[in-house]
Amino acid sequence: MSHSIWTPSPSGSTASRQRCRDGFHVRRGVKALVTTSDGSVLLIRERHADGTPFWTLPGGGVQHGESATGALEREVAEELQCTCVPGAARTAFPYVHCSRHRTASVYVVYDCALLTRPRPNGAHGVTAARWASPESLPSGTLPQVRAVVSEHVA
Repeated sequence: MSHSIWTPSPSGSTASRQRCRDGFHVRRGVKALVTTSDGSVLLIRERHADGTPFWTLPGGGVQHGESATGALEREVAEELQCTCVPGAARTAFPYVHCSRHRTASVYVVYDCALLTRPRPNGAHGVTAARWASPESLPSGTLPQVRAVVSEHVA
């Protein structure tokens, strides 16, 4: 598996990283890159700790003793109330969470196919889901996700 790690630009998440540079821990995470035959990508809307909405790929943290693909199946089921089949790992990116827990995650992005229709699960923090073309990602899409979509979605 080859990883191309996204590095934040000066206009990217540097401010968040500086605010959280001391006292954070790193966790493993997974994200699903779900695409359609016309090249649209599935995004979910969540909220930062301050309540600001953002768009990202479905996924989350890998729990102790859990495989990466098992975590991806669980996260997609929790966030989108649907089942999926993880494919190959495509890339990875870091993300610094500025919350009371000060966590930095390294998310491995997997190709993923959905077996059932996605339905956002507000109980798990997902306020919306949408299909977007790589050329017209919604405002508020994380820079790391924009980079993944630009590089890996035709």
